[in-house]
Amino acid sequence: MASINSQATKKIVEQSTDFLVPGMELARDIYTDSGSVLATQGTLINKFLIQKLQNWNISTVSILSETTTNPITDPQIQKFFHSHNQSVTVVQQAFDNIRQNQEIPMETFEKTSDDIVESLSESGNVIDQLYNLPPCDDYTFRHSVNVSTIATLIATWLKFPQENISAIALAGLLHDVGKSQLPPEVLNKSHLLSPAEQELFQTHTTLGYELVSKLPGISKSILAGILDHHERDDGSGYPKQLLAEDIHPYAKIIAIADIFDEELIVNYENPDALSPYISLEKVWDELYRLNAKAVITFIQNMMNYLSGNIVALNNGQQGRVVFVNKDKPSRSIIQLEDDTVIDLSETDNLYIHYVVR
Repeated sequence: MASINSQATKKIVEQSTDFLVPGMELARDIYTDSGSVLATQGTLINKFLIQKLQNWNISTVSILSETTTNPITDPQIQKFFHSHNQSVTVVQQAFDNIRQNQEIPMETFEKTSDDIVESLSESGNVIDQLYNLPPCDDYTFRHSVNVSTIATLIATWLKFPQENISAIALAGLLHDVGKSQLPPEVLNKSHLLSPAEQELFQTHTTLGYELVSKLPGISKSILAGILDHHERDDGSGYPKQLLAEDIHPYAKIIAIADIFDEELIVNYENPDALSPYISLEKVWDELYRLNAKAVITFIQNMMNYLSGNIVALNNGQQGRVVFVNKDKPSRSIIQLEDDTVIDLSETDNLYIHYVVR
């Protein structure tokens, strides 16, 4: 049987700068027209270098690409990454505008949510690629786009009508818009908020509702998605401690997307380590507080995309996921590098720590 590492054969690919993603590795030096070196071989591309290349009108660069396991060489995934990164930038600019003017550029959000729906319809179910996106320092904006993306897919899997799917995408994009009104020291604090800070943080749902409700003709369903996405079926949520029958369906879908992506992005031990397995487990653990049908639909579809990944265990070993454990995804069945197969659910202290990029 072939070694797991044999899957990582790399080759040089000419890549359009329009489709560059932070984390790609340069295969050759990049020069200006005058011969000055802009970046050297082996440099990991970041958003600042992408901007520099665009400023210098450099249209293509050479990158190292894994020929079998790296999804960035798939044109559909390239397009998704490009659209996703553009959406994050647009949302960041929109948040800045809201902070300064207290006005929501609704046309911008509507256009961005439409782009998200379109990119998903063209690229297929790319939710499993969200954890291949490199880490970034703009968590709030990336999170808004991710939640819109995930909520759109959940609504699609639940067979919602297209007009409802588009509305859910927009509500997901706007769900945290109230955070634009929070002080930076609360918004940017990694975790462990004080009780007073937590109380202030929880006002973001009401603040977002109040901002968006000022817009003429805004749908009450979208407003409910914003206000109620932290409500829980058992009445333990906020801001109104609603019970299941009183929570809008849009908010129930956004709640699942919000929990999954929050766990996916925020890893206090290692911010660069993303684990959709632990994130999915968190959603499953919250089943009794969420809409059961939506959770089960989400998990069943996600299981189709989480098998086959190369992952690192918490003891440092690496292996390939050969079967996903629905109840405990982080305790799935793994084939280690020496071809040993281990069922993590039968171990006392081993689990999937993160996906190897």
